Amino acid sequence: MRLVRDSLPGGGSTRGGRDDNGLARRPGGGSDDAGVGGPGSTGGAEAAEGTPPTRTETDVQIVHSDPAACGDYGVEWNIDLHSVNLTFFDQAGRRVKLVQHITEDNTVRNTVTGLTLPDSPVDFVQTSMFNPETGLRTHIFVVGTSVNVRRGSQHLVDRGPILIDGQTGRILFAAGPHPIRRLLDGSFDIRRALPGFCDILR
Repeated sequence: MRLVRDSLPGGGSTRGGRDDNGLARRPGGGSDDAGVGGPGSTGGAEAAEGTPPTRTETDVQIVHSDPAACGDYGVEWNIDLHSVNLTFFDQAGRRVKLVQHITEDNTVRNTVTGLTLPDSPVDFVQTSMFNPETGLRTHIFVVGTSVNVRRGSQHLVDRGPILIDGQTGRILFAAGPHPIRRLLDGSFDIRRALPGFCDILR
């Protein structure tokens, strides 16, 4: 999903990294906040005249789990993520924008019955905007498919544009179905989203 993200809650191994919010991290320092920046983002023209953008790639494997997510059974979300990261800077060389194309091949599992379902294909673009003066992320904008789980006639999908406050995690705007991301409203703790898989894993 994402919000993509040095260590993520819930454990797991990483082949790259994520920041404390679970967003993909740029190798060599700084977090490349998955999982998102603003539409019509500013800073592009400045970046073109100043420091050129950098391109990196990040691979992350992480497991988020909660044994009590659904009461008498838990949820385990295994995320296998690849992110192509473009970081943009202003004329002073300060980061102003991070654009990530994120693809994931995930699974979700009922911890009691062992029922395991693919969460794939997941494909979205996450753009994070930064205040060049403070270095703080101000907004995250995501567009694409963040969750995609099928079981028979059931289809759990989280898709469409969504704008998030970069500091609080509050949803500022959303269009389309967001049953998983809405559980994260006001938080960057991915484990809060796990109850959203209870019905399809029942």
